[in-house]
Amino acid sequence: MRFGKFNIRTFIMATINCLGLTFIALVGTAAVDEGTEGNGFLGMIALLFSKVFNVVRFPSHTLFFDWMNGSLFFVGLFINCILYGFAIERLISISKITE
Repeated sequence: MRFGKFNIRTFIMATINCLGLTFIALVGTAAVDEGTEGNGFLGMIALLFSKVFNVVRFPSHTLFFDWMNGSLFFVGLFINCILYGFAIERLISISKITE
């Protein structure tokens, strides 16, 4: 299988979208942890985003949990977003080849 050319614009957009999702998931997790998530539909959305945070914090926070404290917490989240942006860019590139 031949991979397509790396598209930096797609990579940057995917990384920015992952950063936004990670931030929203972090806020949702903080709301659930503090008990301020609310009731009804908004509470359900906050709970959903707190569950999504368990996915977006992988792999750095899962593999290097002992070192992910202080400022390294946010560095680890940023590295995860870059990895997810790269994976999404590659998936888009591969899907364009098969068309």
